[in-house]
Amino acid sequence: MSTAVEQSDSQADDCTEDQAVLAGYVAQFPNPSALKKAASQVRDAGFKEFDCYVPFPVHGIDEAMGIKMTRLPYIVLACAAMGATTAIALQFFTNAFDYKYIISGKPFFSLPANIPITFELAVLFSAFGALLGMLALNNLPKFYNRLFLIDPFLKATSNGFFIAIEAKDPKFHETDTKEFLNSLQPSEVIACLEPNQNVKIPKALLPLAVCIMILGLVPLVIVARMRVTPSTTPRIELVHDMDYQPKLKTQRFSKMFADGRGMRPLIAGTVARGDLRHDTAFYEGLLPDQADEVDRSFLLPNAKKPDGTSVSLETLPWVTQIPLPVDEKLMARGQERYNIYCSLCHGLSGKGDGIITQRAMQLQAANPGVGTWLLPIALYSEPVRKQKVGQLFNTITHGVRKMPSYAAQIPVEDRWAIVLYLRALQESGSGNINDVPAEIREQLNAEPKP
Repeated sequence: MSTAVEQSDSQADDCTEDQAVLAGYVAQFPNPSALKKAASQVRDAGFKEFDCYVPFPVHGIDEAMGIKMTRLPYIVLACAAMGATTAIALQFFTNAFDYKYIISGKPFFSLPANIPITFELAVLFSAFGALLGMLALNNLPKFYNRLFLIDPFLKATSNGFFIAIEAKDPKFHETDTKEFLNSLQPSEVIACLEPNQNVKIPKALLPLAVCIMILGLVPLVIVARMRVTPSTTPRIELVHDMDYQPKLKTQRFSKMFADGRGMRPLIAGTVARGDLRHDTAFYEGLLPDQADEVDRSFLLPNAKKPDGTSVSLETLPWVTQIPLPVDEKLMARGQERYNIYCSLCHGLSGKGDGIITQRAMQLQAANPGVGTWLLPIALYSEPVRKQKVGQLFNTITHGVRKMPSYAAQIPVEDRWAIVLYLRALQESGSGNINDVPAEIREQLNAEPKP
């Protein structure tokens, strides 16, 4: 009994090592029409593990094979939702929970402010989902295909049309499947044999792989040790110029110049190209004939005289007329810039009820004694109305009290446009019924119709 079993096992081993195994059948067809017709019959016969190979796209082949819509869009959608959720959760944790940072009384977490990162992470996860999902659904990467061993199959990239039924299909039968394919009237039916050779790993390969892995870890161990070990010697510079470039840095010594300074002082009597500001009325809001007598340090917010007394900005020679052609276009520009930069604190009507002010006052009410936010003065109040346009321009340029300078954000022309719109706000906010034209005044006084 044992001898028979040993002989049977020996024969199975010989078959496994030496004999080729039938992997399926490949049928070649003369044209795309015949291929589609045959694919429909294979589908109707109940075969699942089969595929068509053509040198170019054949319209209708998917329907003929019974291929359902790919699940890849659902994978991409799930990955996008995962990316968006991850982005929102991460931003909420960092900004509203783990490290709260107060910025002008704004909320710690606001969905509109977090949309860009959420969008980017959703796109990133979608891209990974599309790539990895496509590879998984197509069983890729696949480094070997038994069909490449068939000589006629080489025509699949030029003028060959093939149907391959694999042996792992539940309905596959060595004789019946071949007869079924022959009934489809192909040009020929080829048996696809997979060589089953002895592919045991050489014994010397495993120790060699272990040695290579150990040697590969040596540089990582050396780098990790050097990162945590103090050293008095300079680090090794493989490319010296990348770390020590021949350039002059701020506040550094230089042998290039006689005075030894890397930073060069401004040359007396010169102005950088494009920086000439000869029109003091336009660039500073000061009368040209009196601008030379003004100490420019007085223009800064909270400036003090040498004796410690405050500087009265109202006494400086400010211009009283906007040094630009005043028209509807300039007014519209001023309104647009005002709404962007000024309304956040001063409000759209200039009452000082902007969204930042409202938020700051809410926080101070909820936490008494915390915060030093002051309500902005109404822009149509008497002190502001008395200021000349040059002083208003200077306030936007240099700031005043806790209001910062907006010179870096707002160009000179736009500052004057804001001043023009500010004058319009002052007129509308401080007017009375007598300032309204008579015909419009009658409409305002008229009783509403039922």
